[in-house]
Amino acid sequence: MARTDWDRSSQRWLPLWLPMIVAVLIVARFISSRYGVKSPVDLVRWVPADRAERVSAVLHKPIFYEFSADWCAPCHAMEDEVFHDQRLAAMINNRFVPVRLVDTQRERGSNPPEVARLESLYRVAGYPTIVVARPGAAPQKVFGYGGRSQFERFLDGIH
Repeated sequence: MARTDWDRSSQRWLPLWLPMIVAVLIVARFISSRYGVKSPVDLVRWVPADRAERVSAVLHKPIFYEFSADWCAPCHAMEDEVFHDQRLAAMINNRFVPVRLVDTQRERGSNPPEVARLESLYRVAGYPTIVVARPGAAPQKVFGYGGRSQFERFLDGIH
């Protein structure tokens, strides 16, 4: 015969675990809001280099050139920590016309003409290099990747 009364003693653990689960969720929410939410894909809306100046003129935004190379470990770190971060990618998309330029000198022996021209124009000597350019003003430039917070300070300091 089946038991019809409800055994509440086996259910007593639920109220003890419930506050712990809530606390873990609150901590997880705090951490995700403090350090951003990373996406597995690049969230920056990159514009082809040959269209960047026209788009910049129409939108009245400076061009954000990101010079990188496939073999560059700091470039990959910057991509993971900055370009996959929702908040920082949105900041770049809203304030700039972003252009990614990948150096292929090591792999192919040469660069596409537009990459070579812009690397020469902005005197890119290593990777990653970020150049923010606007007509009539000196370009602002940062070489290397010193971490997410340093990069965010660079973005905040652009005038």
